[in-house]
Amino acid sequence: MDEDDRYRANEAMESSPSHETTSWRNPDTGNYYEVTPTRTYDSSTGPCRDYTTEAIIDGRRETIHGTACRHVDGNWVAEN
Repeated sequence: MDEDDRYRANEAMESSPSHETTSWRNPDTGNYYEVTPTRTYDSSTGPCRDYTTEAIIDGRRETIHGTACRHVDGNWVAEN
């Protein structure tokens, strides 16, 4: 992911309701991404969201399941 992709993924984590997919194609790389938050909850450090990311990079599909938490600077950071 380049800087624009990370921005879009961060926006999806911040704004998309659970189970709503945000998708985009990076015009520079041709890579395609789908980010779907699946659960939102509060932790001792702030809000966290479980998510699934589907990506097509160089023609290969990759699926990532993870958890991201919002840090004090407002960015969502993968915790696993």
